[in-house]
Amino acid sequence: MADQPVVLAVASYPSRATAHRDFDALWSSESFTEGGHLSAALMEKGSSGELEMNCQRSSASGVAWGVALLGGALTTVAAPMGVSYLGAGLSSSAEWAGAAAIVGRFWHEIPRDQLRSMSNLLEAGQAGLVAVAIAHDSKNLVACLSGATSTVVSESIPLDLAADFTRAAGQG
Repeated sequence: MADQPVVLAVASYPSRATAHRDFDALWSSESFTEGGHLSAALMEKGSSGELEMNCQRSSASGVAWGVALLGGALTTVAAPMGVSYLGAGLSSSAEWAGAAAIVGRFWHEIPRDQLRSMSNLLEAGQAGLVAVAIAHDSKNLVACLSGATSTVVSESIPLDLAADFTRAAGQG
């Protein structure tokens, strides 16, 4: 598979209900029903003030690939959440190597100040949403996040994350 546009988006919400409406909008949008991949996680601040994942979903084929895609994005913007998610979903050192390749690609391809803004945005609201889309237009992704009080969206970055994952995991 050749390079495809990859978009990472983080949105902040005043309530879980508002964030959940946008999370559902991602999965009901016709823009995301064909081709590419979409992975997203809905988070909320718990009683301790720490982020907790309330739900997640991925259209990526293969459990390890889906976990690595979303977990890679989460690790880049909210490391404790991402590592916890990866730890619960990956079962081999090869899968971890593939996930590390995805984290590295996000880390090196998205400007650091933008990653910091994404991380800060997750901490700022009561609820947050992290979405990563492959082979989809960023405008369609942003349109689904209409209830957010604020969003930070990376530019479409041409990458082949599936090949990176496969190569690092020693599967190809």
